[in-house]
Amino acid sequence: MNRKTLFAGAVFAGLVLIAVAVMRSPEKGARTGERPRPIAKLNDVDTMEVTREGKTSVIKKEGSNYKMVSPVAYAADAEAAKSAFEQLEKLEFDTIVSDQKSKHDEFEVGDKGLRVVAKKGGKVLADLRVGKVTNNVTLVRVEGKNEVWNAVGGLKYIFDKDAAAWRDKALVTFEEKDAEKIEIASKTGGKIVVSRPLAKDGGASDSDWRVVESSVKVDPVDTSIAPGIVSALYSWKANDFADDAKAEETGLDAPDNTVTISLKGGKQVTVLIGKKKGEEDYFVKTPDRPQVFLVKKYNLERVNRRPIDFRDKTMCDLSDGEITEVQVARDKDAYTMAKQAGKTGDDAWRVSKPAGVTLDTSKVNSILGAFRDWKATGFAEDGSPKTTGLGKPTATVIAKSNVKGAGCVLKVGGESADKANRYVEKPGTSDVFVVPTWSLDRVLVKVDDLKKKS
Repeated sequence: MNRKTLFAGAVFAGLVLIAVAVMRSPEKGARTGERPRPIAKLNDVDTMEVTREGKTSVIKKEGSNYKMVSPVAYAADAEAAKSAFEQLEKLEFDTIVSDQKSKHDEFEVGDKGLRVVAKKGGKVLADLRVGKVTNNVTLVRVEGKNEVWNAVGGLKYIFDKDAAAWRDKALVTFEEKDAEKIEIASKTGGKIVVSRPLAKDGGASDSDWRVVESSVKVDPVDTSIAPGIVSALYSWKANDFADDAKAEETGLDAPDNTVTISLKGGKQVTVLIGKKKGEEDYFVKTPDRPQVFLVKKYNLERVNRRPIDFRDKTMCDLSDGEITEVQVARDKDAYTMAKQAGKTGDDAWRVSKPAGVTLDTSKVNSILGAFRDWKATGFAEDGSPKTTGLGKPTATVIAKSNVKGAGCVLKVGGESADKANRYVEKPGTSDVFVVPTWSLDRVLVKVDDLKKKS
């Protein structure tokens, strides 16, 4: 090997070493160590104090469990508490946004901002004001300092909770598949018991529920009610607490309804349903605890059932192909829609009354489909004509069928108190159905809406 070759090799090796060094060296101004932080990394936090709108909630961690210490001693919402404690120990910071005190209120980290204090064994590890969230960063300030930092992530929603939100709102908890029996008893004497046999592996079908006892006739049975109760109850949470409510206010000393679920292995869970509070809330509790809860009406409806609610609520069940005529009789917007003999499809339908209406055939499917497995949601508690308006119905709906003995007639009464439902009667039965207004509106269309638009 000659001297030129050796020299070239040495130069090449040198260039390689220089290139590697340049690639590994940081750019000018780049950070070479850990990012600066306003607080040290947090480890083993065992107490968290959250002050929101001047009120402080204190939550303690004990192993894998969490409890409220203040303002009331109570079990903490495990999911909310776990998320908050984990987030404290994962806190990462980016840059300082401002060191101007005048900006604190604008950034929501002023003296009235959300305050989160992390402690270990009584020692304060961090005292933070948690502020505005923008572009997946949260503005944070250490109490007593002016610098406002970017903390990585949208953190505020994790900590921004009042005392009620930190408390465990669970009413009852069980495995849905373990439910064997449901018993409902009202203070007026109504009672129903339904059960289902469980297979050796604990499995059972929703259709396996059978009525064992009932104070009213519930044949045929609405097979959706029992599984609906179990589904609503197996992990039932309240919406709020009623800590200071008196027995005479709640009605829970003599509950309107008592719902008991018997489970595999002999265990039972029971909920007591009391009076209504305002327009949307009900008082609820379990018999083994003094705590009174508030549950929203929509959250209670699947649980607060009467024996009659287990009865089948089918009003009509006609297929599109068998319906030959639909009549809506009422003072205004009465109509008759009839199928032309020997024709098929939407184009076979015509408006025969009132005269001179050319039907928009795109409306046919919606109207006919309303009669297929058409169910009410419940039965009227007070079926008197004065309450239901059925002494003078507002409309009569008739669907004729080409199947002998089929067809459907419904009389529509007035609105329920909540304006969301109407009372409906099926001639030949003594029951008064409660039917969502939207469900009836599929058939009670205006004549003008039936017209084909030019």
